[in-house]
Amino acid sequence: MSSDDAPDAFAVGRVISVELIDGGRTLGVRLEKADGTEAVVLLPQSVAGDLHRQMAAVLSSAG
Repeated sequence: MSSDDAPDAFAVGRVISVELIDGGRTLGVRLEKADGTEAVVLLPQSVAGDLHRQMAAVLSSAG
């Protein structure tokens, strides 16, 4: 695998904000990386819903 094929990965220190953008169709999630820089993730509502369901399933199975 070349470095171009590697996924973007970084540790998150905190969530700065979550906003609805694009007329409410997309979530903009602003994060502070562990190194103090910021990143923004744009999630369409369908992807955000899937992420929420998967996180809830993982967290409920962990307890």
